[in-house]
Amino acid sequence: MSEWDDLSKLDDDALMALLDEAVKEADAVPDRRREAARAAFTWRSVDDELAELLHDSALDAGAAVRSSAGAPRSLAFGRSGLTLEVEVDGDQVLGEVIASGVAMEAEGLTSVTLQRPEAPDVTTTVDGAGFFRFAGVGTGAARFVVERGGWSLTTPWVTL
Repeated sequence: MSEWDDLSKLDDDALMALLDEAVKEADAVPDRRREAARAAFTWRSVDDELAELLHDSALDAGAAVRSSAGAPRSLAFGRSGLTLEVEVDGDQVLGEVIASGVAMEAEGLTSVTLQRPEAPDVTTTVDGAGFFRFAGVGTGAARFVVERGGWSLTTPWVTL
């Protein structure tokens, strides 16, 4: 029989001690669990934030036939009036964020993050004209996350 089975036999001090212990246990949620809960909550709108691949020069008709080994690869993603255009040239990625034809400086600070599965994220700020650049980018899986204020756009994973 535990001390919780017959609370009527406890005096006020013993009951308050048990309540204090129960509250302390509830407050002792580890930070990693709180972070995991916050991360899970961000998935509630992932379908709304995921951009659609609009263009990939590697998939163009005839790209496999012509010799394009040294040619830059261009990709375009879009969602809700926002377009992300990316050109991959060797180990350099040049890009532009276009928000319904409005200059980025009129919209506020925008950042683009390059995410790789086995490398730390790299973030850069978009300039007033909507352009950004990443240097030293190797081959492999990657995706881009565009963030501004309270919204974001995430591209699907592509192989660079």
